[in-house]
Amino acid sequence: MVLAIKKTRVLFFILIFLLSFLVCFLFVVQHVEKNKTNKINNSLVQEIPWGVKKVNAFSLWTERGKQKVKVAVLDSGIDKKHKDLKGKIKGEFNAIDVTLNSDDEVGHGTAIAGIIAAEDNSFGLVGIAPETEIYSVKVLNSKGKGSLDNLVKAIEWCLDNNIQVINLSFGLAKDKPILREAIDKAVNSGIIVIAAAGNNYGENVDYPAAYEKVFSINAVDRNNKIADFSSKGKIDFCAPGVEIPILSPGNKYDTENGTSLAAAHVTGIVSLILQNNDKFGINSKDDIYKQVYSVLSEMSIDLGKEGKDEIYGEGFLSFK
Repeated sequence: MVLAIKKTRVLFFILIFLLSFLVCFLFVVQHVEKNKTNKINNSLVQEIPWGVKKVNAFSLWTERGKQKVKVAVLDSGIDKKHKDLKGKIKGEFNAIDVTLNSDDEVGHGTAIAGIIAAEDNSFGLVGIAPETEIYSVKVLNSKGKGSLDNLVKAIEWCLDNNIQVINLSFGLAKDKPILREAIDKAVNSGIIVIAAAGNNYGENVDYPAAYEKVFSINAVDRNNKIADFSSKGKIDFCAPGVEIPILSPGNKYDTENGTSLAAAHVTGIVSLILQNNDKFGINSKDDIYKQVYSVLSEMSIDLGKEGKDEIYGEGFLSFK
């Protein structure tokens, strides 16, 4: 009888041990799954990037969609399969090889497109003007380089396809007559051209940003301080360009710096203005460049020296 009791106790302790182990195991598994689920949910919960907040873009989201605006991103191409750009790319053109699509081998064009118009959904990032119609125009190869002839060909494509805004988040160190002629033709036809001033660390602004009727954009940080890599000279406006959350090919996300990203913010802002042309008094029969420049000047916050200067331009852009 005593032996039986001992066996019962042993069995009881073994049972308790097994139950305890099972409980601990289940806790660990649930804990791991919970962490994994939280991680996935964190990547799915949509983030409004600080730059989008700072320019107060969401103040116009309730009014957006009155007009469709066609924006061409002349860059390394765009990852059309990115979940935050689903259905956003309305057309494409590969100026390097017209027989191929405009897939992004570098990631730069995808980042620019996302800042401008990443979808307003329940995950990832949201862009400045989510209802913008984006056109992917590939002019930069897998090494991020391109030819002047292909750039001109791309601008001509924009003219033929009724593009309203061109984003050029790259530039050349020297003026090229063939580029100037193409840009002049685009601007005179009513296309708004927005270009990065260049990451030149205080040196001269790149072309085509340096041209008279091209919006030249410098970069600032969260505190409206000019980025140390920004250019100096013919600057029109400044926008967020430091530690900017971006889309990356393959449904990924990253953080980058550059005047190229600042230019993308302004392209999104201009798209919102054109989408709400009545609100901003934009008349398609008049000089679009002058009208948009006037609206941007009125909404800009003066920084640096009083008035327009060679670092901040007219100032930081933010909707009132």
